Amino acid sequence: MMPIAGRRASSSALVERFSDFAYTQNWPFTISKGPERRAVSSNERSLAMKNVWEVWPAILSPADCDAVIEKAEQYPVQSATVGFDEAQRDDHAYRSSTIRWLDPDIEAELVKTLMRYVHASNRTNFGVDIVAPFDLQYTEYHGTAHGKYDWHHDVWLESPRPYARKLSFVVQLSEPEDYEGGAFEFFGLQQPGATFAPRGSMLIFPSFLQHRVLPVTKGIRRSLVSWVEGPRWR
Repeated sequence: MMPIAGRRASSSALVERFSDFAYTQNWPFTISKGPERRAVSSNERSLAMKNVWEVWPAILSPADCDAVIEKAEQYPVQSATVGFDEAQRDDHAYRSSTIRWLDPDIEAELVKTLMRYVHASNRTNFGVDIVAPFDLQYTEYHGTAHGKYDWHHDVWLESPRPYARKLSFVVQLSEPEDYEGGAFEFFGLQQPGATFAPRGSMLIFPSFLQHRVLPVTKGIRRSLVSWVEGPRWR
């Protein structure tokens, strides 16, 4: 199996989109305009990245997706928040969904399966220094609540931690006919569109890319999300 890829783009073009957009938006957390920006730009420009994103179609069967949902429902449910650590807050106008945090150690077989595709894409395309995902998030966007997640990226630019989110992935757990709306979009880039619609498909992309989930207007959109971490950008 080969992944479906977004259009080829230089890493410098990706970072310029990231930088230009990040500093003009009303983010739910603080973005520094100091050394962190220069560090991200200089490091990301050195990547030999061929594709903006990659989709692995239907890597999980319908039965596998049902099993993931069943596992997720054993974990406590909570409302999604925005921001990091003490800056976390509810903002339903910005992000409206329910989430459950799965234990990646308990769900080690699932993580192993998903990481096969992450490593394959990283080896042939992204080429970043990654270790493992340390969080697994099951998300539901409900049409009755117009569930959505507005423009954001997955990195914490001011994090004091010695590691960073490098690659994000989303696994589609719903059939396309299970909901209306809820499209996944990147800012200013080619969109995955129908390539990411089939149930069980996996979308992989650099965590610094701006993206959003449009409001779900009917039904429920279910997904599994994680962030593969590695040493901080140098």
